[in-house]
Amino acid sequence: MTKEEAIIKAHQMYAYEISEQADSENHDFDALWQSLYDVCQLATYQILDLDDDEIEETREWLKETQSMTKDYQETEIYF
Repeated sequence: MTKEEAIIKAHQMYAYEISEQADSENHDFDALWQSLYDVCQLATYQILDLDDDEIEETREWLKETQSMTKDYQETEIYF
């Protein structure tokens, strides 16, 4: 998946809709990644309401796209 494809996919996910959408002004991929990371983490611990399929979709997106980030390549996805 290219970075452009990853952005399109992320913007189509419900997790993005309920995120802070930190990339909306500066179009920074790391900001997008961090927004989805936060939502996925909060949903995993049932602080935000996402169903299991949406959580898994977001977690898989994070794993697939982590290498495209600048600042989050070493971030552990532990949830």
